[in-house]
Amino acid sequence: MDFKNVDMGKLALQLRKPEGDVGTEVGAAMAQFNMGAIAFTIECLDIQPTDHILEIGFGPGEAIAEVVRLTPNGYVAGIDHSPVMLEMAAHRNHKAMMQEHVELTLGDARALPYEDESFDKVFAVNVFQFWPDPTTELAECHRVLKSGGRIAFFLTHPTSWLPGIRETGVFTAREADDVKKNLANAGFTNIEIRETKTEPDGKGFVVMGEK
Repeated sequence: MDFKNVDMGKLALQLRKPEGDVGTEVGAAMAQFNMGAIAFTIECLDIQPTDHILEIGFGPGEAIAEVVRLTPNGYVAGIDHSPVMLEMAAHRNHKAMMQEHVELTLGDARALPYEDESFDKVFAVNVFQFWPDPTTELAECHRVLKSGGRIAFFLTHPTSWLPGIRETGVFTAREADDVKKNLANAGFTNIEIRETKTEPDGKGFVVMGEK
């Protein structure tokens, strides 16, 4: 998908919640764009074979597939508010879903449909930017994470966003220290920032903490 000649307002809304045929195209582009970010985030999580893991905003399901590979004796859940992304991710992870290794759900991060202390790890890739006030979402993440569990958020740095995206008002620009403060306010501890480069010449960071 060529982002150079599109309406940035419409594109921003599709990035937040892909819909229709355009949403399918955006999902495919997201899978390509986020490859490095996904790999970096998963590396930061230090996933173990028996871990129970939740991804918030799984998009086309690429990260889910990689986490499945790393948790042969674990369990992977994902939640996303886009029916189009649910369809793409379910197709990508059909075998694992049939084996009950994966459960993908249509829903909202402000009301996670999981029991308290259900997961060893919770993560999201380029989702935090869509939470203007992340208080409720982070409270829910804290609730479903096990004691001692790890949370990680990857964000593409605002200086690496597509030209014009910031002006749409759909994304909330945050520095790593801003996200660190958000996690601390939500009760997470041992908060750490790790920076990385993104393709082709941008940068991003992971902010992670523990319950």
